[in-house]
Amino acid sequence: MSFIETNAAKFYYQSYGEGAPVICVSGYTCDQQFWLPIVEQLSASYRVITFDNRGVGQTTDKHTTLSAQLMAKDVVEFSAALGLNKPHIISQSMGGTIAQTMAAEYPDQLDKLVLLTTSAKWRKAMLFGFKSLLNLRERGADFETLFEGTLPWIFGDDFLQQAENISALKAAILENVYPQSLADQQRQFAVLESFNGINALNKIQAKTLVGYGIEDLVSLPNESKILADNISDSSLVAFNCAHGITNEVPEQLTSELLKFLAS
Repeated sequence: MSFIETNAAKFYYQSYGEGAPVICVSGYTCDQQFWLPIVEQLSASYRVITFDNRGVGQTTDKHTTLSAQLMAKDVVEFSAALGLNKPHIISQSMGGTIAQTMAAEYPDQLDKLVLLTTSAKWRKAMLFGFKSLLNLRERGADFETLFEGTLPWIFGDDFLQQAENISALKAAILENVYPQSLADQQRQFAVLESFNGINALNKIQAKTLVGYGIEDLVSLPNESKILADNISDSSLVAFNCAHGITNEVPEQLTSELLKFLAS
């Protein structure tokens, strides 16, 4: 186990491979295991660092109010504490919220930027949907209800048609010895609710890859187009998936990431 203390928090992280550093920033409710389907292939060419955000996994803090600004500073301070020099940043969903903020406010602290299935401003319909799931948990809903209610938001048809995918996902959640608490889920949800990065997109100087899932219901394809249209040095790539991109299309994702990072 690896931990590092910085920015008034103790971050759990894993490091794989050698080479130019890549930090992976996870999304809402997800710990660093979200990146496992792509780590092996990506770390053959890069030093890949995954970590648990505040409010999830093994990272601990003083239960402060969370914001995109605080969590962007976390990534900057985490990178500095590890002695990294301008790492590439790969992010997904709420991780993209964090990464956009980092790239806009600390442009000299990163090299290339990847924004996967994310948005510059989370739309009300999505927030209401996720809030309803959070409300169910607050009211004591059982695991099966929450699991079945979440699946159609996150995964596309190809993934959901394979019963073994659902079984493996369920097992991974149930076997997680560091499940997210309700209080921490509430803290992370507040980040999504309060974020509006539209006016900061033109401050992002990093060469950026924006990736979206053609079936994504959480961040719609047009939201990724807004990102690409407003980030000066960016490209847009479609993936045959929904929101759970690392689980759904790991091979396609890794191929595009390697191509982009080498460009």
